[in-house]
Amino acid sequence: MCPYDSERPAALRTPPQSIADVIRVMLFIVRTMQRCFVVDTLLCLIPCLTFAASLEVPPPLQQVMRQIRNGKYLQAIESIKARQGEFPQDPLAYLIAGEAYAGIIFCQTAHINSREIWNVADIKTNPYDNGFLKAEETALELGRQLRLNPKSAAVGALYTGLAHGARSRLYLLRDQSLKSASEGKLMRTDLLEAIDQDSQLAPDAYMGLGTYNYYADVLSPILKLFRFFLMIPGGDRELGLEQLRIASERSVLLSEEARYELGHIYGVRESNHSEALSLYKDLAARYPNNPLYALSACYQGEQAGEQNTAIEYCQKASKAVADGDDGGCRERVGTAAGSALERLRNRKAGARATP
Repeated sequence: MCPYDSERPAALRTPPQSIADVIRVMLFIVRTMQRCFVVDTLLCLIPCLTFAASLEVPPPLQQVMRQIRNGKYLQAIESIKARQGEFPQDPLAYLIAGEAYAGIIFCQTAHINSREIWNVADIKTNPYDNGFLKAEETALELGRQLRLNPKSAAVGALYTGLAHGARSRLYLLRDQSLKSASEGKLMRTDLLEAIDQDSQLAPDAYMGLGTYNYYADVLSPILKLFRFFLMIPGGDRELGLEQLRIASERSVLLSEEARYELGHIYGVRESNHSEALSLYKDLAARYPNNPLYALSACYQGEQAGEQNTAIEYCQKASKAVADGDDGGCRERVGTAAGSALERLRNRKAGARATP
């Protein structure tokens, strides 16, 4: 539903039939502009968009995506290797493979401790780097081939944009700003082209564009100067958040990833811990075997002052670790969850003992 959809007069949903209808529409527009941010106003003034599912994910690849979202990264890598022969010319298969590699790389190298999960790498290399880079390069090559055919050019641009976005995230994780900015610029260009050719791809493109617009706007002054000299387009914080929200609700491929990114932004950047907690709780309910979702909910619950909720989700994270993949994740995430749970329990016990 569009913002304020329930308030829109009937004349706004159908062509005006009389001067009175026109007047009602104009009054509605004035009221809306007084209440909305600029981005929201633009969305309020157009009819609700119905984004048809022009992207179709074959069931075998849907299964692999579920494995990734449940934190079964090693299983997903093996599954996609076994299935790629069925989709030799489909960039999506290689993009999904890249996500599996990216998941294990993040789990093994990102800054994860008993208090926080940050998109910063404590370790700058990983044995799965080659698998990730090869998968994304293959997705780029196949996406470029799709772009040569007018019938598949839009989807091809989406896929190449997503591949550039995946590489940008890895470089950003490792504080390789120049490489990350270069890939981000290429991602933005391709995703805008995809939308220009097929507006139905917008919700999936918004995952990358929303992330770009948000971070390009909230960069430190030094990084903004760096961006200026590289001729990298600026961003828009409010637009970025709105695009990520749309992606989280309507994306065919990346809705869950958009929810996770929104949770990270709200929790780490915006200090909106209640909203971040809500997003992470939803992800943890959908994918109970992914300890990172539950652990994120634990940390945001603590920041939001919900002690019991924090303990509950740290317990869920510990259980997910016990039932989850190995490959280095179990030890790192398990240690973080265990330490966080002990700290929270001790704090609760101390509060009870205080007269």
